[in-house]
Amino acid sequence: MELMARLGTAYGAVQDAVGAGARDEEYLAAPGWAAVVTAAAGLAQVLVANDHVALSKLHEAGYRWPLDTEPSSPEPEGGAR
Repeated sequence: MELMARLGTAYGAVQDAVGAGARDEEYLAAPGWAAVVTAAAGLAQVLVANDHVALSKLHEAGYRWPLDTEPSSPEPEGGAR
């Protein structure tokens, strides 16, 4: 099962158990809430990994932040003269 589907299923089970009008405290106290948190954590890991890959590719392509920052050049051997 894909991560988004797993998260939706876990959250749906909690919502079914406590009711759509439940207060936040009731959701958080539901026995199935651990499955929601686990699914959300797995999804968060994938999102962060995807962002890291995208940022790494931008960095390798020469983009720097802030945008007006030039890539640093290595010091000449023996230091600056």
